[in-house]
Amino acid sequence: MGKVYDGKIKGIAKSLLSKYGDRFSDDYYANKEFLKKTAIFRSKKILNRVAGYITSVKSSAKRREEVVEAGGE
Repeated sequence: MGKVYDGKIKGIAKSLLSKYGDRFSDDYYANKEFLKKTAIFRSKKILNRVAGYITSVKSSAKRREEVVEAGGE
């Protein structure tokens, strides 16, 4: 089973990725620290979920790049 993120988390993450996309990585803790510096969240739970979703987006993008570089599909 996969992870489920609601629309609010995805919306926040997508807007942050469009603004600061190059500053995020596939490291959860680095993303979390960057979010603490740049954005204000109402709760710790939302901060953690946004950091987790951004991490999953960046890591899947990284995997796709590695597959393309290797010549596979």
